[in-house]
Amino acid sequence: MNELASALNKTLQNSKVFSMLSDYGRRLYVPKGIIVQSAEAKKKADRYNATIGVALEKGTVMYIPGMKAQFAETMKPGELFSYSPMGGVPALRETWKKEMFVKNPSLAGKTISLPVVCSGLTNALSIVCSMFLDKGDSIVVPEMYWENYDLIIDEQREAKKVMFANFDGNGFNIKGLDDALASVKTDKAAVILNFPNNPTGYTPTNEESDKIAQVLKKHAENGKKLVVISDDAYFGLFYEDNVCRESLFAKICDASENLLAVKCDAATKEEMVWGFRVAFITYGFKGCDDAMLDALVQKTMGAIRGSLSSCSTPGQNIMLKGMADTNYHKDKQAGIDKMQARYRKMKEALAPYTGKDCLKALPFNSGYFMSFITKCDAEDLRQELLNNWGTGSIRLGEHLLRLAFSSIDEENIAGLVDTVYSAAEKLC
Repeated sequence: MNELASALNKTLQNSKVFSMLSDYGRRLYVPKGIIVQSAEAKKKADRYNATIGVALEKGTVMYIPGMKAQFAETMKPGELFSYSPMGGVPALRETWKKEMFVKNPSLAGKTISLPVVCSGLTNALSIVCSMFLDKGDSIVVPEMYWENYDLIIDEQREAKKVMFANFDGNGFNIKGLDDALASVKTDKAAVILNFPNNPTGYTPTNEESDKIAQVLKKHAENGKKLVVISDDAYFGLFYEDNVCRESLFAKICDASENLLAVKCDAATKEEMVWGFRVAFITYGFKGCDDAMLDALVQKTMGAIRGSLSSCSTPGQNIMLKGMADTNYHKDKQAGIDKMQARYRKMKEALAPYTGKDCLKALPFNSGYFMSFITKCDAEDLRQELLNNWGTGSIRLGEHLLRLAFSSIDEENIAGLVDTVYSAAEKLC
């Protein structure tokens, strides 16, 4: 049991309430990770706050103008106050699917489900794991992953993470994925792959993406039943020409009858509407037909009905109208271009520090983040940066420190990098 859960249980132990908790209730805790560290940074980081995965400009959240324009009296009462259908607003589901085919040309001619709307990426992953993971099941996960996987996989589902190193040199660890799958001796396994990755900011190249798909197909064709979850939270934020700009889902949704491909994506980052809590779940597998896919959709809607009942109506309708705005694609690309400029500046600022042994920058080419392997204790470095340099960062392991360049204006990135290295050199 997690030590934080144990501490909470100890507090309750002398009350009658403790004996009323379910087994899952006893395992619950609030991670002292990204959210807690970000809250600390909000209070103390008066120079640079590189903690939270939000796109900020001059301290204000970025947005697509066409989305903001919908907050007007032109919205009809039924578009704001009515219940949403369990699966989401039908027109939004159709629009999201249409856009999915535009963004993923490899989907052409393939059969996939109509996306189901759920309440944010966390909810999407939680629903999918509840549908396909039993207690003790194995799920293959790269060792550098989003901390919320712990609550979803370990505590909710009591499944077993089988981890492999993210990188082999400067590229994705194809052999590590292959070996991790081979180590699962049961005839069923799940895999979750998050690209662009949080915390590293890495997306496989076109060649690596093809090899990942081949590895997954090989294990499925050899008889292992695979549920492959594409966590596409940061989809579309690609900054290099050789980076695969399609979801892995598009490459594997017809790979094998033994391979169920599941795409979990969200408007959160793609449309810069973090507070809307609108996400989607989409299914595909070789040999599927509309009836089979609808059965999966109905089961997913049942999971929503039994937890949320339905999702936010205003968020969905504002999104639907915003995506129909004449300048939608142009304005969305403008936001991506700003993130790319920050990425370029981060690469430029890191270059003079190549070879410094106090910090090793991990490969990154996309998304909101980059991470360091630290020679000193990462928590000591985080505290040093926060308390003595007015700089917020995220410690994700004993020697892993994450920076969110998404929340730092381009002109401040060089100063951020200099500050982080100065603090690291002081501790080392």
